[in-house]
Amino acid sequence: MLKTIAIATIIFSTFSHTITFAKGTTMPIQLSSDEQLFLDDTLIERAENITRRVNPAQKLGAPILRADRPWEGGLALLFGTAMFDSSDALYKMWYYCDGGHVAYAVSKDGLHWEKPELGVISRDGQPTNLVIERSSFGHFYELFGVLKDEAEPDAARRYKMAFVSIQREYSGEHEGTHHRTQRRGLGVAASPDGIHWTLENDFASDDICDISRFFRDERQQRYVLYGRTKLMPENNDGRWRLWGWGRAVTRLESRDFLNWSTGELVYAAEAFDPEGTEIYSMSVFPYAGGYVGLVQLFYGLPTQGNLDFQLSFSRDGRQFTRVLPREPFIPEGKIGDWDRFNISLGNMPPVVVGDEFWFYYSGRTYRHGPYKGKDSGEKTGAIGLAKIKRGRFLSLEASFDSGRVVTKPLLLSGSKLLVNANTAFGTLQVEVLDQTGNTLPGWRTRIQKSDGVDIPVIFDGGSLEQFAGQPVRLRFTLINAQLYGFRVQP
Repeated sequence: MLKTIAIATIIFSTFSHTITFAKGTTMPIQLSSDEQLFLDDTLIERAENITRRVNPAQKLGAPILRADRPWEGGLALLFGTAMFDSSDALYKMWYYCDGGHVAYAVSKDGLHWEKPELGVISRDGQPTNLVIERSSFGHFYELFGVLKDEAEPDAARRYKMAFVSIQREYSGEHEGTHHRTQRRGLGVAASPDGIHWTLENDFASDDICDISRFFRDERQQRYVLYGRTKLMPENNDGRWRLWGWGRAVTRLESRDFLNWSTGELVYAAEAFDPEGTEIYSMSVFPYAGGYVGLVQLFYGLPTQGNLDFQLSFSRDGRQFTRVLPREPFIPEGKIGDWDRFNISLGNMPPVVVGDEFWFYYSGRTYRHGPYKGKDSGEKTGAIGLAKIKRGRFLSLEASFDSGRVVTKPLLLSGSKLLVNANTAFGTLQVEVLDQTGNTLPGWRTRIQKSDGVDIPVIFDGGSLEQFAGQPVRLRFTLINAQLYGFRVQP
C-alpha cells in the first residue's frame, strides 16, 4: 500500500517500512539536552534503506501480583499506579480489586509484593490491605491512579488520587451527555501517606465519563489528565470514523488538582484503524522532548472484545501521532498465558530501574464485552511487568547492505554526543555535515561491538561546542545495527 502524507512517502510491508524524505529548506531545530528519539519524523530529513521497528516491551512471564485475598474476588487489576518512592526506598502500588475497591501493596524490589494489613477497612473483623471501599467514599466508582506530589506544600495533600464518580438515577444540569440518567465526572482525593484518604470533590469536572490517566507535568507546572469522552454522531467532526460507543480521549489540566480546565478532544480512532476500533484510554508521560502516549485500543466488534497498546507521540501534549509501524507495544498474551486478553496500564511514567523502563500492567483471561462467543475464560485478572531498555521504543535499523539516516539542520547546545544503539555485531558510522551536506574534516567516526543507551561518540574534531549557533546535520550509517536515539550533553 502506498500512502502520501505531508512530508514523506511511506511504503508499508508486513514487518517494516522504508521512508524517504524530500530535501527542502528547513529552519534549524534547536535541540535540548533531552534524549532525541525517532517516534515521529520531526528530526529526519532523509532515510534510505532503513527499517522502522516497534520493539514490544518484554514481559516478565508470570504475574507479579495475583488476587489471593477473599475481598479481591479473583481480580487484581492495574486500574491504578505502581511507583518507586525514593524517600521510603519502597515500591508502592494502588490497584483495583473486585467490587471496585482500592487495595495497596508494597515491595522492596518491585518484583515480590506484600499486602500489608492496614486496619483502614476490615472484613469479618480482620484487617485488610484495602484503602478505599467503593460504597463508602462518596460517589467513587473506579480508580484512575495515585500521584505522590513532592512539590505540594500541604503535607495533608502529599498524595493525590483521581477516579471516576458516578451518581445514578440523576436528573439535572449535570446529566451526562453520553450516559443519560447519570452524572459522571472526575473525582479527586488527597492523603498524607497514601493510605488514609480524604474526599475533596466528587465532581471536580464533568468533562470525563470513564477511564482516565494523569500526571504532574513539571514543564508546565500543571497536572494533566487524559480522560474518556465519546464521539457521538452529532459531535463527530469528520476526522475519525465512528464505531460502537465512539470512545475517545479528552485533555484537562489544573494548577491545584481541584479546579480543572474544560475538556479538549485530543485523540480518537482514525481512518486507518480497523472497523470496530475505539480509543479506550491513553497513558501519557513527558519524555524525549515531548510526550509519549501509550494508546489503549479497543477492538469492539462482537467477534472481538480485545485490548492492547500502541505507541503515540506528541511534541505539545495535544497533537498526537501514532508511531509507525502501528504494532502492539504491549500485546495480549498467547494461548495458555495468564494475560490472554484485555491488557490495561495504570498511571505513567514507567518506573525507571537502572537503564530500564518498567511497565506494570494487568491482563485477564476473559474478553471485554460485547463479545458473546465461546473464546473467553473465567473472570480472573492479575498484574504483571514488562520492560524495555531506556528509550528503546522504536529502532531505525539496517542489515549488512547498510542504510543511512540524515537529520534536518540542528543547533547543538552541548559538547558531547551520545547514542542509544546496538552495534554488537555491526557498525554505526556517525558524521557531522555542513550545510551543503559534506562531512566536516575530523567529524566522522565509527562505533562497533557496543550495545548501550549512552554510548559516547568520540570525534577527532574535538568538542561539539565549536558548532554553537551553527546549523549542522548528523548522518548515521548503519550496517547490521540498530539506532534508537541520541542526545547532546553539556
